[in-house]
Amino acid sequence: MLKKISAAIGLIAIMGGLANSANAQTTQIADADNKTAAIERLVQSEMASRRIPGLQLAIVKNGKIVFKGAYGQSDLETAKPVTDRTVFGINSISKAFTGVAAMQLVEAGKLDLDASVTQYLQELPPAWKPITVRQILTHTSGLPEIIDDNTRLIDGAEPDAAWARVQELPLRYTPGTQYAYNQTGYALMGKIIEKVSGKRFVDAVREGQFKAAGMAQARFGNTADTVPELARLYTYLTLQITDMRTVGVERSETPLARQEVWPAYMHPTAGVQATATDLAAWVIALQKRKLVSEKGLEQLWTPQQLPDGSYRGFNKTINGYGLGWPVIRRAEHPAITPTGGNRAAIFIYPKDDLTVIVLTNLLGASPHSFVDKIAAQYIPDLAVEN
Repeated sequence: MLKKISAAIGLIAIMGGLANSANAQTTQIADADNKTAAIERLVQSEMASRRIPGLQLAIVKNGKIVFKGAYGQSDLETAKPVTDRTVFGINSISKAFTGVAAMQLVEAGKLDLDASVTQYLQELPPAWKPITVRQILTHTSGLPEIIDDNTRLIDGAEPDAAWARVQELPLRYTPGTQYAYNQTGYALMGKIIEKVSGKRFVDAVREGQFKAAGMAQARFGNTADTVPELARLYTYLTLQITDMRTVGVERSETPLARQEVWPAYMHPTAGVQATATDLAAWVIALQKRKLVSEKGLEQLWTPQQLPDGSYRGFNKTINGYGLGWPVIRRAEHPAITPTGGNRAAIFIYPKDDLTVIVLTNLLGASPHSFVDKIAAQYIPDLAVEN
C-alpha cells in the first residue's frame, strides 16, 4: 500500500513538474513574442519619423543571434525590398576592422603600437616622425585631413595627388595632446598594415576577419558598385559647393540617390560593405576570441585618455575612442559603439552580453540615437538618453 502511495505521489510530482515546465516554456514564448512585437513597432516608428527607406537589424544575446529583421526598400526606383541578404555600406565602422587588423599584427609580434609610423614607412615626412601607431588609431595624431568637408579628397585632387598634398600640410596639433576625428590616419594605417603583413589591406581583412568569422557576404567597395544585393544609398540633403567646399545645405522633400567613390587607400576608413548577419558573426567571433585575444580585445575597446585626464569622442553620449572603436563611457551599461556615415551602428554591451546592429541606406538616419531603445527590450533598467 505504501509503495502505491509513494508511486502516486511521485507521479503527481512528475506531472506537476511537467506542468511547471510547460508553463515556463509558454511564458518564455509569450515574452519573446511580446519583445519581437515591441521591437517591430519601435523600428517601424523610427523609420517613419526619420523617413528611412530601408533598414536591417540583428541582435546577438549570449553569443547567439536572437533576432533578425529586414524592413523597407533597398532601391526605391525598383521597389526592391530589403532582405536578410541585402548588403549595406557601413562607412566608418570599417575603422573597427582596421583596428582589429592592427591588433592581429601586434599579437603576431609584427607591429608596435607605440612605435613611430616612420618606422614602418620611411618615406613619410620628417614632421610625422613623432606620431605613433596608437595615435593614428585613436585620432590623436594631429595629422592634417585628406578629406574636404567629409565629402571628397582634399582640393578635389586625384588620389595620388591628394596623398602627396596632405603630406605637405602642417600638423594640426602636437601628436598625442588632442582628439580630432581624422581620415588621413586610417588611410595611413592601411598602408602600414600592407607593409607589415606583406598583403593588400583588403586581403588581410578578408582572410583575418571576413573568412575567419564566417562573414559570407562581406566585401569592400563603393556605393557606385553594381552588386545585385547592394542597397542603394539615399539622402535628403543637397550640398552647395563653392571652390570645392561646402558652403550650405538644401533639404529635399524626396530621397535623393547618392554615390560615394573613394580610392582603394580609403578602404581602411570606410570601405566595408556587409549584412547585419555578417556583422553579428564578426562580433560573436571577436567575443569568442577567435580574431584577437582577450587582452587584445580589451586594448581595442579601452578609450584613450588625453594628457589632461579627459576623454573625447563624437559627442556627449559617444564620449570615448579606443583603437578604432568608439565607446559610451557610463556607469550603467557601458557600450562599445562603432558607427558609420550617420547610417549604420553597432552597439555592444559587454556587461550585458548583448549586441544590437542597425544598418540603413539613408545618410542622416542616425541609428545610434535609437539603438539604446532597442537594447532596452533586453536590458529593462537601461536609461535611454540618446
